[in-house]
Amino acid sequence: MLISKMGYILSELFTLAQVVALAEGILRFKRGIGLRRLFTDSDRRKLKEPIRITASAPVRYLRYALVFALILTLGAIEIAIVSQFGATILTGALLLTSAAIVRYTLVEA
Repeated sequence: MLISKMGYILSELFTLAQVVALAEGILRFKRGIGLRRLFTDSDRRKLKEPIRITASAPVRYLRYALVFALILTLGAIEIAIVSQFGATILTGALLLTSAAIVRYTLVEA
């Protein structure tokens, strides 16, 4: 039983390694080859600073509810469509979709 599952686990690990390598390659290309470090002080500052939301509390809670509903709805649709490609691809797609929804709904609003 374990041996039959081993092939599936190995193929998923290989796919995960490819997704991570592709993401790292995109970051390196975006940063310029050898010109800037992969994780700079500016990135560290952006990571530590709080999200600036200028709206009042009721509007903020409505935005949170909107983000929750969008992620839940699009996540269910994504699971229905992308799940046939494997857990690694599904995880990456869900992560990118959720991050984009949060960014464009909360941060850039």
